[in-house]
Amino acid sequence: MAPTKYHRFRQGERCDECGARQWYAQDAIRYCRNGHRLEGFAEHEGDEDAFGTQGKVSRRKKEARKKVAVKLTGDEGRELYLEVLQLILLKQVWWLVKEKGFPDDFEEIVRALWTLRVRNLPLQESGEEKKKGREGSDWEQDGFSSSAGSTLFSSQSEGTGFESSDFDHSDATTATWAPDASKRWKLPKLFDTLSLCYLGCLVRRLPATTADFCSWAQKGEIDFLAAFNSIPRNVRDRLPAAYHRALQVRDHIRPGRLQAAVQELVISFKVNFDTVFPPLNYVPILVRFMTDLTLPIETYLAAKCITKILKTDYSYPTGGKRIRKMDNPEVFLIALLVVSAKLLYPLDNIERPPRSDEDPRSVKVDWTQWQEFIREETNDKSPNLLRGEEYKVTAEDVLNLDKTKLDDYMDWFEKMWIGDGDAKTDERIRQPFQGQGRLSVLSEQPNQDREIERIKSRYAVLNGSMIAVEPVPDPDDAETKKEKQPRDFCPVWRTQEDLPDAARALYSKAASLAAIPLSTLVRGATQIERRLEVWCAQRASKQRDKGKGKGVWTGGDDMED
Repeated sequence: MAPTKYHRFRQGERCDECGARQWYAQDAIRYCRNGHRLEGFAEHEGDEDAFGTQGKVSRRKKEARKKVAVKLTGDEGRELYLEVLQLILLKQVWWLVKEKGFPDDFEEIVRALWTLRVRNLPLQESGEEKKKGREGSDWEQDGFSSSAGSTLFSSQSEGTGFESSDFDHSDATTATWAPDASKRWKLPKLFDTLSLCYLGCLVRRLPATTADFCSWAQKGEIDFLAAFNSIPRNVRDRLPAAYHRALQVRDHIRPGRLQAAVQELVISFKVNFDTVFPPLNYVPILVRFMTDLTLPIETYLAAKCITKILKTDYSYPTGGKRIRKMDNPEVFLIALLVVSAKLLYPLDNIERPPRSDEDPRSVKVDWTQWQEFIREETNDKSPNLLRGEEYKVTAEDVLNLDKTKLDDYMDWFEKMWIGDGDAKTDERIRQPFQGQGRLSVLSEQPNQDREIERIKSRYAVLNGSMIAVEPVPDPDDAETKKEKQPRDFCPVWRTQEDLPDAARALYSKAASLAAIPLSTLVRGATQIERRLEVWCAQRASKQRDKGKGKGVWTGGDDMED
């Protein structure tokens, strides 16, 4: 006989007669442990139709397991990083050809430069099998070969070679590439993509400047600042964290940063492949700088004359132990234009009357009025936020922005920083703005006709402010003629603090146009003035020696009068 199976009463229940806390079932009747019959309970056999109907069963839904991509390391990680850079460069080239009207062969030129850039990157290990597996890939079909006909990856990357250099504090030098330059050919950086596009412009003799590329990148037109967000998600998941940092730049390009990257590439191409780039197509660039600064046409003639005097060909330097900032052809060009305006139209409010009507100083510019219309043009009167300057908005400014400009700022913020990252984070950010239509539209780019009308109106104001100055001939005294008059001297401003108000306005506007620091422009102008002073001294010495029947060697060919 099977032993009796006892059960415990529910909490708070017991036998009414003896208080027992256990019970057992017999013949479908329930009894307490001491045998007292319990009322209100009877067992019965379950019906077949009621099988499995004990109640609703809820099961906890299993969370979907998130697939974690395996991070590539070593040579595979480097190759993936180079392919990402290649994709970004390809997008930049296509935008320049389709949107800016660059010639069709521009893509071939940049492709050749990219091939040279990645050619001498040695592998840490033998990678023949990896290269064979890459043959026929989509990258080669796009016209950009990731293998570049050789090995790709640098074992001398030194922290992957992404360290930024400040144009104001570190000059490029050829000594950094000698004597074993091949080992110093580091992995390319994100700035190298813009630099290669710019070098393609040099090869094709296109009048594009580094300032143009900075402006396009700052406005988000060319893929650069937010390039990391355009990378496919599966590629980002497999890219090592160090390369993530290399592809994520700040919200703006510091003045002079791109010029430093271009100079470094020019030197490296010369050292590694003996490649020399053609000089800058400076004439259209000089005209554009002059019209953007609203300077008289005489400044262009003076700049051309000084270019001939100083024998400048506007090529990027590739030799010497130290390369100065002024040796950059774009820095030299904008500094030369400023010096030309300074010599023709003094900026220090000191009267320097001309000697005759043929003297270029016979016309005077009203710099006070020039500052006023430049200031009016600089002030933002548009209802939209100025494109390219969204990064200047601070936390305090956000509280004071009107609805239109706030929408513009949020558009820029979403494009720059949200992308297609963590879906939950994106949802939390967007949730307060769901159902609200965007009222703002980014300010349109000025068309050519509108730009021409703007230039005409500015020059009409400039011509109306110019004043004719009566000439004052030199005295007839022969001794006085030999001495230099006070009007022959021009002040030299070596620091920003030395600049008068009008000069500071002109220098600041010019530095902004060239995308360089103001201190760099001041230093470049000072060096040009020093070279002109040396040339004048040599010319005067040569003329004196000719009068004595002697010749003098000045270290070069004869100077132009």
